[in-house]
Amino acid sequence: MIRLLNLLAVAGLVASAIYAYSIKYDTLYQGGQVSKLKAGLHAERQAIAVLRAEWQLLTRPDRLQAAVEKHLALEPIGTAHLGRLADLPARPERGDEIGRLLAATATPKEKGPASEPRTTGSITRTVVTTRTPNPASR
Repeated sequence: MIRLLNLLAVAGLVASAIYAYSIKYDTLYQGGQVSKLKAGLHAERQAIAVLRAEWQLLTRPDRLQAAVEKHLALEPIGTAHLGRLADLPARPERGDEIGRLLAATATPKEKGPASEPRTTGSITRTVVTTRTPNPASR
């Protein structure tokens, strides 16, 4: 029985050693991947810095001015090219938009007294009742 427990203990020790080494090598592999990614990131940042330097070189004002003079026939802006405030059209009068909307949605009672009665198309009858005194009630 003791021999069986010893064998199980040795087997457990070997299994845990194998597991520990597999974790160690996996950690080393992941560390290598991280260092490769950091190197790639550094290279990309260097490439971006080079592109920014090239962009600044290409967009220098003196270089652009020479290219404009060579390829475009532009003339300087003078006061004749500028518009005056008097040349602008007058702004149209907008009026009271809220008041107009309220008047359009007002009910007939709110619109004021109407000069004509509203009809719905039905015939209206006028019934006149007169009260006559009853001779028996006297």
